[in-house]
Amino acid sequence: MEPKITVIMPSFNVANYIKNCMDSVLGQTLADLEILSVDAGSTDGTLEILKDYEKKDPRITVVLSEKKSYGYQVNKGIALAKGKYIGVVETDDRILPDMYESLYALAEESGADYVKGVAEAFIENPAGEDTHYDIKAFSQEKYEEAKGKIAVIPREHPELVLSDSYIWTGIYKKEFIKNIRLNETAGAAYQDIGFLIQAQYNAKWAVYLDQVVYCYRRDNANASCYNPKAFHYLVEEYAYVDQLMHGKEAEWISAYHYKMFRQTDIRFRTMAESRHFWEDALPDIYVLTRKIRRAFEDGILKKTDLTNAEWKAAERLLESPYAIYEAYVKPVVSKFHMLEEIGKQLKGKDIIIFGCGKWGKFFHNLSASKGYGKVLAYCDNQSGDGFVQGLTVMKPEAAVTRYPKAVYVIANKTHADEMKAQLGLLGIREDHILVYNVGTDLFLLGKSI
Repeated sequence: MEPKITVIMPSFNVANYIKNCMDSVLGQTLADLEILSVDAGSTDGTLEILKDYEKKDPRITVVLSEKKSYGYQVNKGIALAKGKYIGVVETDDRILPDMYESLYALAEESGADYVKGVAEAFIENPAGEDTHYDIKAFSQEKYEEAKGKIAVIPREHPELVLSDSYIWTGIYKKEFIKNIRLNETAGAAYQDIGFLIQAQYNAKWAVYLDQVVYCYRRDNANASCYNPKAFHYLVEEYAYVDQLMHGKEAEWISAYHYKMFRQTDIRFRTMAESRHFWEDALPDIYVLTRKIRRAFEDGILKKTDLTNAEWKAAERLLESPYAIYEAYVKPVVSKFHMLEEIGKQLKGKDIIIFGCGKWGKFFHNLSASKGYGKVLAYCDNQSGDGFVQGLTVMKPEAAVTRYPKAVYVIANKTHADEMKAQLGLLGIREDHILVYNVGTDLFLLGKSI
């Protein structure tokens, strides 16, 4: 009897994450799974961990990949799959317990070629609660209009090329995808772009569910998006996509070029976050730049299709790769300098965070990541007598009474001036008040400073 879902788990040197990932798959409320762990020759203990799991659970089969290629690993899994549906889980991520139960029920009910949920990108933080944000294929307004389930004929929506960018948020009918292949170039980057475009173009019916099902890790320093070879991976994948797009409608050609531009732009942002220009990437950058320039010249990409910020990025890119890099690296360097100053001011100090919303929790995680002083508690005008990330939340008056000598870090995007004045009226000296205004960019949590 065929399992309901085959879960393909491609792996290579993810020993730090594989147990958490595998446990999340084994803990699914839908137990009727086939789990294919396709390893590409890990040398850090990953393979041994997988084999140990294989001995303990008959649903798991460890498969050895002859190539260190994400695309080859997934293709191999699809060829071996026995399930009615196929899902993919990247082995530094994790999934929510009801992911496959929810998606399987929706797939059976709808008869769709594929169904997808929502992903949540996250960074694990030593202070406690993960920093995260949702990744959705549609706006929240559209999900609400459709009562949480958006059914589409994907070919009629080429914009999905831009908004639905991940293979792993859903499950696919095996009969539908068995003839769709991923590009099998070396490495683990962007080889799902071609797969996604093929799935979106060929599916007769798809449903998108407004439910978080997948947790996408953003703090793995070995992830492909942080690799200086990322531009090369883009060149290889879009050479493959060029072949797939031959003869397709103009709207699809335009959408895929827009995606290529966006991903090139994002790679420049990532390079800027590293604060080093990747000189070795220049030949590949020039390949991408020529394709993007030609797309503008041929009218495939138009200024009116881009936001103002994207058009400025395009102008800088076409001027010079150094021009776009410099535009992105300047604010990054400025923010890291600001963090350095904050670190000097807080070194060895007791800290109270004023504000327990997004900014407050982010600063708490930032402080733990950077080794600032000791965070004792939160204070907030809107709440008290509760807990956030393991720390007490107090009213400002109570906090000042209990911790009169602490440094109060105001972490609020819109009301910092009022909060600073309030602390002054409560008797906190100005040199014991610090306004955190660097932002909540995830790259700030890195340990490179």
